[in-house]
Amino acid sequence: MVVDKYVKALIQAVDKDELIKIYEAISKLAAVAKEEKFILLVKSPIISIDEKVKILKQITGCESKHFENFMRILLENKRIDLLKDIAKRLYAEISNLMNVYEGVVEGKVSDMTIKALEVKLSKKFNAEIKLAKKDVDVNGIRVYVNVLDVEVSILEDRIKQNLISQILKAI
Repeated sequence: MVVDKYVKALIQAVDKDELIKIYEAISKLAAVAKEEKFILLVKSPIISIDEKVKILKQITGCESKHFENFMRILLENKRIDLLKDIAKRLYAEISNLMNVYEGVVEGKVSDMTIKALEVKLSKKFNAEIKLAKKDVDVNGIRVYVNVLDVEVSILEDRIKQNLISQILKAI
């Protein structure tokens, strides 16, 4: 995939600290990439690539030479549309490099439960797992760690059905 080639090249060109700074800058750009003004700016034939790169550097505040060159390559190859996908892929690669993953807990859960889930998932995957709480009206708990493709859900309805089926089998 094209995104993988760009991300792999970027990772090979920089160290961890610079990679994190570049990721943060690309994330900022990915967040505004759907805005009409941004699209007009990066696709304008009137504005030179050097001026576009300078504007992108100002938007992000990233002064890295590697970031500048990366943006120049994306603009020259007309791949600036891939910013969102590149940001997602970079996030996954940085998570793997640092062995730190973020996830979400949906449902009405206490902070103590979240801490316990973090500890258990961290042991299970031999990595540091950080979970954010998202209050959703769900009959149970759902845990997502997208980078690891992990989804765990404990729903009241499922527990009740299993309990009923066990009782019926016992009778």
